Amino acid sequence: MSVPEDQPAVSEGTSLLAAAQTDPLAAVGSGMFPGVRHPLRSLWWLVKTVIGGGCVVLVLAIMAAIPGLNILTLGFLINAQKQVAVSGRIRDGFPLLKIAPRLGILTVFTLLFCIPLRIQASRLSDAMVLLGPQHQQTQRLQSVLLFLQWLIALHLLAAILNGCTVSCFLRPIRNIRRLLSWRQRAKRQQVSEVLQALMQLLSPWQHFVLGLRGFLGAILWLLLPTTLLVSYSAPDRAKPVFGLLSFLGGLLLIPVFAWLPWLQVQQAVQGRFMAIFSVRSVRQAIRSAPLAWMLSTVLLYLLTFPLYLGKIRLPPQDALLILTPFFVLLTYPARLVAAWAWRRGTVQAEPASRWLHIPVRLIMFPLLGLYSFFLLLTPSISELGRSAPFENQAFLGPVPYAQWRQPQRQREALPASHPQQDQQEQTKPERSHEKQQSEQAGPASKDAVGQP
Repeated sequence: MSVPEDQPAVSEGTSLLAAAQTDPLAAVGSGMFPGVRHPLRSLWWLVKTVIGGGCVVLVLAIMAAIPGLNILTLGFLINAQKQVAVSGRIRDGFPLLKIAPRLGILTVFTLLFCIPLRIQASRLSDAMVLLGPQHQQTQRLQSVLLFLQWLIALHLLAAILNGCTVSCFLRPIRNIRRLLSWRQRAKRQQVSEVLQALMQLLSPWQHFVLGLRGFLGAILWLLLPTTLLVSYSAPDRAKPVFGLLSFLGGLLLIPVFAWLPWLQVQQAVQGRFMAIFSVRSVRQAIRSAPLAWMLSTVLLYLLTFPLYLGKIRLPPQDALLILTPFFVLLTYPARLVAAWAWRRGTVQAEPASRWLHIPVRLIMFPLLGLYSFFLLLTPSISELGRSAPFENQAFLGPVPYAQWRQPQRQREALPASHPQQDQQEQTKPERSHEKQQSEQAGPASKDAVGQP
């Protein structure tokens, strides 16, 4: 009886070993949770996972703040949706967590090794000011700084090539020995497999193409109704016909907001650009899982709603990185839930009962209409003006706000977005002219008072 009891454990161990052999990045990640019986290992696993996840969010936020690379960030988010939509499991939507612990370790030790460089650079700057650049002490400090830069750069590179673990950053001599052992063929093959798996996981070109498809598809869906929506926002368009055009744009945005989250998921799964226009299949999926569709849609727009607060007053270009982490943290879970809901709707073959999906539609129609009405109000509360509704973070990803910032002279040359602002700007020169006349007449009036 003892032999059959031990067989599952052996099979489980062999399966884990086989998984580690097939996936070269299995040893790079934090692995499975050790469990409550191992508190120290569990604590260390939690620390590595949290720090690594924070570093992944930071990297995505940095790319989101750079024009052009924000498409790459959108591609990573859509790829996570694709993984969830294919498997139906939310935990598959975090593919970058495999390298997150090593990325966190690299970030921490890079910051630590930059401390002596900053100290030496501050000493060099003080010497440049006090002694001058031609002084012997200044040149000596400059040589020491250059030596430290090369030494730390080579040490970090060797630690990265040897696995980017904690011990790799603390034992430089062992790193050199391991690098010398790369002359063996088996070692070179193992390293090449890990690098190939890492490039397959990152695959920046594929993620960029995936993000570009989703971006362009969303633009084609949103361009016409959003243009009609903002037609009444201009100061020279106060006629009733422009109000009707804005109302028509708001009505057209309601089905777009209802279908587009699932259309982007469908486009990512099928790998075709035109799949984002296959409305019929998405409508059938909505009929099959109306509650899941309502949950994912409401969650998506609720989590992206706080991002519009950054449009009220545009931050400076160097402070843009403060907003992009919030974009990643808010839109990432909402997109994963949308992909899970799409999977649930496509798996179920039969549509839900009319007593279920009809009330859901009656509830969602005014909610989506309210969201469209909010976009109509954004030009009046945002510094971007009429460009604010076009920056839809739920579909287009993070927008580089610094691109939309205009110089102060150009802003003054442009017409105001409201008739009252035009009147205020016209009255400003008159007030300044009257003030100058009063200042000029001030001394003369005083002299006139002193005369008999």
